[in-house]
Amino acid sequence: MKLIVGLGNPGPKYEKTRHNIGAMVADGLVASAGERWKLHKKSGAEAAPITIAGHQVIVARSRTYMNVTGRQIGPLAKFYSIGPDDLIVLHDELDIDFGVVRLKRGGGEGGHNGLRSISQTMGSRDYLRVRLGIGRPPGRQDPADFVLKPFPSSARADVELLVENGIEATETLVAQGLDAAQNVVHAWS
Repeated sequence: MKLIVGLGNPGPKYEKTRHNIGAMVADGLVASAGERWKLHKKSGAEAAPITIAGHQVIVARSRTYMNVTGRQIGPLAKFYSIGPDDLIVLHDELDIDFGVVRLKRGGGEGGHNGLRSISQTMGSRDYLRVRLGIGRPPGRQDPADFVLKPFPSSARADVELLVENGIEATETLVAQGLDAAQNVVHAWS
């Protein structure tokens, strides 16, 4: 079984921000499977069991703020006996151009506090990642401010496409494994 975690901050204030693109993809996975979020009482996270290409997976999102995501995802992973090899984290990525999706295993956190929290809780950085490109902030804008700002309304269609591509990339990763999925997804752009 795999655990797929969409990173984001809770509440309407953050719902449409760049930092929540991982949670948007998780929402899309759950909705496209015809499922709904349910509170997982032992962890406090929201979770939904779905099937992707014949594989049972749990899609989850933390109900905490990004910086402490691991507080709920760690216990959820423990409940389902999920180790780093079976964890897939969907997250925003400043170092990838807006709209581009990349897959990888492990690596650093690049200042991403949600990844840092999960790495600390899991005791490893060696989990799978669906990296959703949001690009760098313009000019001298602080990256922390940039990720917490909503996408501009003019980018709505591009955000929808990024979410769709994130869903497809995640499904491909579950169905085919990392190497084959990278060959497919990285050819998109």
